[in-house]
Amino acid sequence: MENDNKKINFFDKEKKIDLILNIDGLTTEEAKKRQREQKNNFRINDVNKSFKDIIFTNLFNLLNLLIMIIATIIIITKHYEQLFFLFINFLNLLISIIQEIKVKKTLDKISLLNFQNTKVIRDGNINSVSIDEIVKGDILLLGLGSQIVADAKIKKGILEINESLLTGESKTVFKKEGDFLYSGSFVISGNAFAEVISIGSDMFISKITREAKKYKKLKTPLIKSFSYLVFFIIVLLLPMSLALFYSSLPLYLTEKNKFLLGFCGFMLGLMPSGLFLLANITLAVGFVKLAQKKAYIKDLFGIEMLARINVLCLDKTGTITDGNMSVKKIIKYKDDNEFSPGLISFIITSFPNNNPTQNALYQKFYIQEKDNFSYKIKNIQHFSSKKKYSSIEIEKIGTFFLGSPEFILKDQNKEIEKDIAKYAILGYRVIVLVKKNSKKEKNISKKNQFQNNYEIISLIVLEDTIKPDVIKTIKYFKDNDVKIKLISGDNTLTIGYIAYHIGIIKNPKLVLDLSGLNKKEVEKNSFKYDVFGRSSPEQKKIIIQTLKKDGCKVGMIGDGVNDILAFKESDISISMASGSEAAKNVSNLVLIDSKFSSLPKVVSEGRRVINNLNKISVLFLMKTILSFLIGIIIIINNFFTSNLIFFPFNPLQFNLIDTFFIGIPSFFLALESNTKKIKGNFIKSVFKKSFPYSLLIAINYFLLLFFIKITSRSFLEFFLIIITALFFLLVLIKSCIPFNKKKIILVLFMLLGFIFFSYLLFFRKIFNEEKVELLFILYKNNIQILFLVFLNILFIFCLFLKSRFKKIKK
Repeated sequence: MENDNKKINFFDKEKKIDLILNIDGLTTEEAKKRQREQKNNFRINDVNKSFKDIIFTNLFNLLNLLIMIIATIIIITKHYEQLFFLFINFLNLLISIIQEIKVKKTLDKISLLNFQNTKVIRDGNINSVSIDEIVKGDILLLGLGSQIVADAKIKKGILEINESLLTGESKTVFKKEGDFLYSGSFVISGNAFAEVISIGSDMFISKITREAKKYKKLKTPLIKSFSYLVFFIIVLLLPMSLALFYSSLPLYLTEKNKFLLGFCGFMLGLMPSGLFLLANITLAVGFVKLAQKKAYIKDLFGIEMLARINVLCLDKTGTITDGNMSVKKIIKYKDDNEFSPGLISFIITSFPNNNPTQNALYQKFYIQEKDNFSYKIKNIQHFSSKKKYSSIEIEKIGTFFLGSPEFILKDQNKEIEKDIAKYAILGYRVIVLVKKNSKKEKNISKKNQFQNNYEIISLIVLEDTIKPDVIKTIKYFKDNDVKIKLISGDNTLTIGYIAYHIGIIKNPKLVLDLSGLNKKEVEKNSFKYDVFGRSSPEQKKIIIQTLKKDGCKVGMIGDGVNDILAFKESDISISMASGSEAAKNVSNLVLIDSKFSSLPKVVSEGRRVINNLNKISVLFLMKTILSFLIGIIIIINNFFTSNLIFFPFNPLQFNLIDTFFIGIPSFFLALESNTKKIKGNFIKSVFKKSFPYSLLIAINYFLLLFFIKITSRSFLEFFLIIITALFFLLVLIKSCIPFNKKKIILVLFMLLGFIFFSYLLFFRKIFNEEKVELLFILYKNNIQILFLVFLNILFIFCLFLKSRFKKIKK
């Protein structure tokens, strides 16, 4: 703790505020005692999982336990080449852990308070202490630029406060003795002593920080579908594995290794591990493409949610507007002969350029060449949110006022009332420039004089600068059936005009003022209105909660801390790179160029990823359904016949089909352009497409067993692998429609690759040593085989007709 060794005897000479107090504050002993009692202003504890927990929960789950059991069984057989499947599962695990650790690191950075030293009174002296040393009852010394580090109440003094970090309200607020100060706010002007009321977790800012630090894993439809799929597989896997093992147990004694490999093949066949890997890799590719489009997404599955949103909630400042203002119009009541442009420029540019309004005036009125006359400032009063004006006294010329007409002219503005109303009702900000008449001036025209007090020089009309790309972007979302809702902390007139101008509403008056409304009232009006003004962070959150309860997929765009609660509640949160660090840390997506127009490209990328995943997932689910159906056939056969059989695919055979007809081609097909609107349930859609083909392969297996009656297990495996490969090839070809040169090359290479490795790993023995026996089986069963071929062609033709009929119907 650093002692500044200054007695409290003054605070602000310039503003002549008498703050001479007999305040000693807490004693050092009292402060230390309160710290020992854990009443100090401690930082927010981490509410997220530790790195150890992340690794543990990802590594030790039921699915990974099953995979390790399968790997152990294969190691017992000493067929180590069958362990290739572990590579896919390892990649899945690695991507999942990296993703969660990345999110944790981001959330750990969040702090809405600047951890700098602040000034307090201890033992009657000004002392500089760290935020961790501040205790309840401390007296804070607050001045220009100070951040209020704890909830406090003003004991003495006057402050102008910026609470936009918490409320989203762009205007500053005036605080006097007895008023409450929220932690996280900033002092714009003034000086005051304030007593600390709340610290640590009791502070308003702490509640927002704690909410912001909570890691909420995205629950997208795809994640839910994968979760249901895993649950369903585990529920099926355990009883079916036991039934399969028990029904074919006698084979374990005679052909132990083949039996165990077949058993492992069945369990692996049910688990679509490749689908999870492909989803992760495809989303990762989407992540790279989004980065190229100036968008950074933190959670890979957030890409999917972007593509599915049907309601998009917007904050105004930073999203619709760029936070700046511009002069739209100047209405002159005096000509340039009376008040020259040089004089007007001198008056307006003499005030500090420290806010959007003054910056807009400076840009408009600043001129390089001033009048030859040298103006001298006698007195100047800067803008105050309490008075709503600034003033300047120029030697030998007079006093000029610039600011709100209502505060300067009060009830003396009847002459310009119509002009003020005309622009104010459209949401513009109107300020007036006047000269105060001196008592000596008598011959003033009545037109520009009210009770001989002021001469009105001009009205200046200002507007928020709307980003140039906003109208086009709003239209894009409306054309794509995405509802737009604008939620702002600003006044309803301003927000209504902006919403009308950019095409959200057709009447600028259709705006709901949320100030003073309770939770039920906000919920009731969440669907009725599309534009909301004077909203608090909590009310933004309530609106999004209400929309979600009704089944909407809600996206939220903002750039401030006041948007954090809404971010945490929304399905997907989007922040601007120009926004606050806390907002960027919490959001799922950051628009690097801070352009709202980047969002349609991001949505299109999300649609591409999810539509392609939907299309190629058919191949993965085919394998799962096929394993289930063949497993059922084997269990029934082994329980009711004496001809015992085991599962015909070992892990390596499944891996071969997986690699050449599912994995590699799926990756390339996932890169295709596809911006169609996402419709339907993922699992239902994929199941409907994959089940018929899996059923056909299972029927073929059944016919090979009981109709053609192939008893040799090696030949049964041979025919089944060929039939399975042909059907997977057929679905792959269907997925490639419409064809192009690249897709034709892809299909040919996959087919040749499968033939080459199948021969090398499985079929070489049959073609070299059992060729005669194979030809004999073909000759002996030629009629049955031809019938089987005809049956398959008929089924495929029926599926083709059904598909064509659906397209014609659409």
